[in-house]
Order: sequence, then structure tokens, then C-alpha cells
Amino acid sequence: MSSSEIEKAEAIVAAVTATLDLAHGADRDEVPVNLYADEEAFRLAHPVAARIDNGDHARMARAIARALHRHGFDVAVHVLRAAPMRAWMAAQGEGADFAAYPGEPADALSGDAALRALGLRAADLREAPRKPSTGRTLAARIARWATDPEADEDQIDLLTEELLSQRLDGALGVVESMLEPQDYAYARRAIEFSAATHVVGEAGEERLAALFVSPVLRSGDAPRDPAIPATLQAALTEVAIDPAFSRMILAPFWIATSAIARLRPSDLREAAEALVNGQEPPIPPAPAQERDVCLLGLTVPVDPEGEWPDEEETAARLDRWEAIMAEAAGGGQASAPLPLARALDLLRRARLALPDEGPGDEEEGEEEPEVNEVLLAALAAHLAGIGTGSALIAGAEGGVVALSIADGAVDMELEDLVGVLNEALVEGGILFVVPATGAARGHAYVLERGEAEGVSAADAAALFAEEAPADWAAAPAAWEDAPPLDYDPGA
Repeated sequence: MSSSEIEKAEAIVAAVTATLDLAHGADRDEVPVNLYADEEAFRLAHPVAARIDNGDHARMARAIARALHRHGFDVAVHVLRAAPMRAWMAAQGEGADFAAYPGEPADALSGDAALRALGLRAADLREAPRKPSTGRTLAARIARWATDPEADEDQIDLLTEELLSQRLDGALGVVESMLEPQDYAYARRAIEFSAATHVVGEAGEERLAALFVSPVLRSGDAPRDPAIPATLQAALTEVAIDPAFSRMILAPFWIATSAIARLRPSDLREAAEALVNGQEPPIPPAPAQERDVCLLGLTVPVDPEGEWPDEEETAARLDRWEAIMAEAAGGGQASAPLPLARALDLLRRARLALPDEGPGDEEEGEEEPEVNEVLLAALAAHLAGIGTGSALIAGAEGGVVALSIADGAVDMELEDLVGVLNEALVEGGILFVVPATGAARGHAYVLERGEAEGVSAADAAALFAEEAPADWAAAPAAWEDAPPLDYDPGA
């Protein structure tokens, strides 16, 4: 079973990203790429591959080669053929590891011959010169936003609203001519994320609802039922990944993935507006014979009610979602739902052979602080030094960690305690310390970027009110300024 075009695009982007990471780390000018002569050769190397065939692999290899060329690497191609592969595996005997297969020397290509084997030409890889983004036109302002590291993130929302209000979708073609492919993909994705939303709710409770798609590659060529079962929305809502945090509005039909790729920002906003208002979105439904389809919907955030499902429960719900999607499409292979703007970004990056920085990546050049073992030892010693009492670490992964201390012994293994403290130092957190003796006046330290800073009594009280659980039994009646930690910051 193959996979939808969106899932293939995701695989291509992941392969390009991983290959470029390896190429930059290997410090070499030429990077090898495997190319299989036919499906038989591909299956010998990848006998359990279910979501990709040799044609998909060749497309991936071409995308990798284009990306390597853009980054200044030469490409070497090794064409792998079935007959020599079988002979080598037979000679190696049972348990032969194909990763060690050296290939035939005559099938090792470089330079123009390597590009031709991939179906590429050096001339095709040359990029047109970029136009300067000068002037006050909308296109120029979008281009400058995309290349300005100091640009306000919210500014692209204003530019998007200007584009939509004047229906200037065509300006994006000008933007593309002004920017490097990576910068254009960045700008286009930001615009589409903004355009694919619509406000819902009454005044004072307004929220942004966002378009999403759930891809399915249908099995076989038989036409599917044109009608979506009436029970589909209820069934999907029941197994939504985070039902306590969002509700869904589904379009009444399937749309073709090929149609998604052609959507303009104004089309995205009109589709979101239509779904919010209970109308049919202005996107043509997929023909009954179309195999690569997506269900279009809108996620509407609601106030949280209940806890996030754990990973196991989320995985089970996702499996059930995909099963329902495949059944509704008349059989086939469904994949995880994703924001429509993200799907468009994947399709564009796959076409342009661009790596994916991924959501939540750290800014370039930003490094995690080194583990300060002296500070960690000082924090652990400080907790032991209060004798008897309690402590709370807020902001660590998983919420809060409560500790009890009796006669200088913390109710946690030292190794685990150091791990929790270090995580809070790296990710940011607050350490509240409450001795049990005297008037139980507590104090607090802010843990951030590898440093611990004591705070005043007033700040400790404010931080406790914001960060600590309301039912924490050790909450003190008053606070005091945090004492200095007994350690040398320069050690």
C-alpha cells in the first residue's frame, strides 16, 4: 500500500532534512545517493517497505540531490541492480546485512552522469537571480519581513489581512521572485497559517479556529460513495486526539489533495469562514474515482475541561481516527490529521527540495546551557540543610514535583533529584522551599538558563500564587527573602 501525496511530501522533507544534517556533519564535498534500477532491486534492499515504492524512492533521491546542490555539495549516485545484489547476498550467506553491500564499481556515477541518472541536469538546478525587495508594495514588505531576523512575528498577520482584504493573492508570485526558496517557504507558510483561520465566539470569548485536513489514499480504483456517512462527525469527535480542548466542524465532502495544492490564501480564509457559518466551503468535492483525498475540517478551541490524554490513549485514539477515515473513504490508508497550512507547507517544501526546520526548533546559534554540577550540588545541599520540611519544583516537565524532607533526607533518590533540578534549570522553573520549623516562612529561587536566582518575599508570594497547586498542603503563611546559595558561581 502506498501513501497519500501529503505523506509522501512529509517523507521527502524528512529525508532532505536528515541528509543535509549528515552532509554538513561529515565535512565532505561529495555525498552519495543510492538509486535502484527497478522495483525488484528496491524490494531486495527494503523488503518490508509498505508506504513507499521504487518510484517514490527515486523522487526522494532527486529531491535530495537538488537540496545538496543548493547547499554546495556534489552528488554521487550508485545505481543498484537486482542480479548483482542477489549474488552478493547469496555469497554472504544467511543474515547478510544489505547496508554493507558495496555495489558494482561500474555503477558508481559522479558529476553530470550522476545527475542524468537521477533525471536532472546541472542547468535545471541553477536558480534565477532574486529581485531586491525594495519599495512599499505589499510584496516587498512581505519579502522584507521574511528576511528580517528582528521582524515582529505578529506583523505577518497584518500583512496577511491586507493581502486578503485586497485579494492580492497574485502578490505571492512577486514575493517568490524576491526571495531564496527557504525564505519564500517560510513567508508562505506564515501567511497560510494566518489565512486558514477564522474568528469564532462571542465578543470577549473570541478564538481562532483553524482548518485541518485528514489525508486518505483510497485502495483500488472503484468509485467511492459520494456521500459521507452522517455518523462520521460524531465518531471522529468521540476519538479526537484532544476532545476536551477542541471541537470539530467537518466539510460535507472529500476534497482532492491535488486541489489542496492549488489553494490560495483567499481560498483558505473563505473555506474557514464558510465552515464557521455552517456553509459549504468553496472547494470543489473530489470526483468519486479520486484516490488521493482529504477530509476538510475546522478545529475550534474550547476552554479546557479535564486533563490531556496520556501518550498511550492518544495513540489509540489516533489509530481509531485513521480506521474511521479509511472506512468512510471506502477503504485505504489514512494518515494523521494535520493543519491545512502545514500540509501546504510540506507539499511546497517537497517540490522545492527544502529541509524542514520543524516546529519549536531553537533559534540558530542558541545552545542549551551546560550542566552546572556545582550549582546542582548546592541546591541539593540546601534542601537537605533545612532539616525537615517540604519543597516544590514548579515548571519542570509534567507540571510540579513535590518533595518531603525529614532530618535532612529528601524522599527522592539523589540521582533523580539532580535530574529534576537540572531539567528545571534548563527548561525554566521555580523552587519553593518551606521549612517545617518555626513560623514556616518559606523562600523561593527562580531556575532559568542554568542559573538559580533567589527572589524577595513579595516575589515569592506572587510566584507561588501563580505557579503552585492550590491544594499544596505545605503552603506557608508568609515568605522571606531567599538566602544565598552556598556555592561559587565561578567554580
